Amino acid sequence: MSIHQTVQTELNRLICPSTDPQQITAADGPHEFVCDLVGLDSLGCAFTRFELRHAKLTNATLEQLKKTAEQLSTRLTYLLEAIRPVEIDADACVVQLRSVPPHKSDTGTSYYELHVARGGRLTLVRYQATPGQSRVAIPAQVTREVLGRLVQDFAAVA
Repeated sequence: MSIHQTVQTELNRLICPSTDPQQITAADGPHEFVCDLVGLDSLGCAFTRFELRHAKLTNATLEQLKKTAEQLSTRLTYLLEAIRPVEIDADACVVQLRSVPPHKSDTGTSYYELHVARGGRLTLVRYQATPGQSRVAIPAQVTREVLGRLVQDFAAVA
């Protein structure tokens, strides 16, 4: 069974509808997936952390991580905003991607932030920044279909 199928099976086992915190964990060969949900219904979900670990990237070079980040940015065209690499930390061996441009509203700015890190960890979180305050992680709301697509795309690039 693929990681996508395993995640879908685990998602279907969770309490639905729910606004209680729940977690999806799944493993398939080289992939380990964790997603912290704060909302789930028959059409969609809200997550505060989406993380896929891939064994092939455990000892990845910075160049391999850059390539993975570029591949993700070309695949993730279905999110609210486009995702592009914005920073490379050679010391920590992490490539950071963000929404470009971020979503701006009267309440502040919201955006996705994605890290591609040595150790094989690919993490996606949504943030909101309000003027004069520190940014805070907020739930990313996606359909079940988009969640499945994220799993497939993250697994495909690693």
